[in-house]
Amino acid sequence: MFYLKEFYKTLGESPIRGVCFFLFSCLLAMGLTHRPWINHTLGKISPEKMVNPYFVTVLDGSVDAHKLTKMMDELPGVVAVTESTNQGKAKLQKLIGTLGSDYSLSANLLSFKTYRIVLSPSLSAESLEFIRGQAMKLGTGEHLTATEIKYPELTSVMKTHPFYNFLGRAGDWGVIGILALLWVTSYWLCYDVFRSRSYLIERFQRKKMVAAKALATGLASVVILFSALGLWHGTLKFFDVVILLMVFSVFWTFSMQAWRWKPTL
Repeated sequence: MFYLKEFYKTLGESPIRGVCFFLFSCLLAMGLTHRPWINHTLGKISPEKMVNPYFVTVLDGSVDAHKLTKMMDELPGVVAVTESTNQGKAKLQKLIGTLGSDYSLSANLLSFKTYRIVLSPSLSAESLEFIRGQAMKLGTGEHLTATEIKYPELTSVMKTHPFYNFLGRAGDWGVIGILALLWVTSYWLCYDVFRSRSYLIERFQRKKMVAAKALATGLASVVILFSALGLWHGTLKFFDVVILLMVFSVFWTFSMQAWRWKPTL
């Protein structure tokens, strides 16, 4: 218990650096013991899952518009069914006027309606196509048509962002890599704090390798805690625990040396 208490006392010597080191130690341990959860979370924050996909259907007067809207409202995953404005109809009338008096269209075609079907982003690609297919069953291609599944322009903007490109390619290991880099940085920032406190204890209490033992005890408690949580949540994998121990151990070995006095900043 002495070395575990010493670990937390050392972190308290420099609160900002100590909190950062402890926080990133916990985050790295959580990332490697809960990797399936990170994968699931990354899937939720993908551009396609953060915006509502939609498709637009156009039907003429021979198709029952009320039946379409009622059926779409009853399907799970349909967020909204809205009728578009009559701008398209006005443009069609204007186009017919330019074609001359000899050109005419049927009354059914002139009484067409346009509906925007907004869908839930949680749906799979197969479910989205199924809903679109259900709308298409109400009429043939001559009387009803529907666009492909579309996403708002925000999706394309997000996809071009370097951060989303990185997450899309690296996935959960990209997140863990970032956490590992932050942990290494916080470790070096706390290095002198452990160095100075260890020197004083070893000098006046006749103990050896205080910093190494304190770091080993503190990091081991973090590994045990989050390994237990990962086992409880069913996300723990032996290979990931080995990687976590390797990362902690490689940098912990730097603490196994004779200490000299160096004041902390």
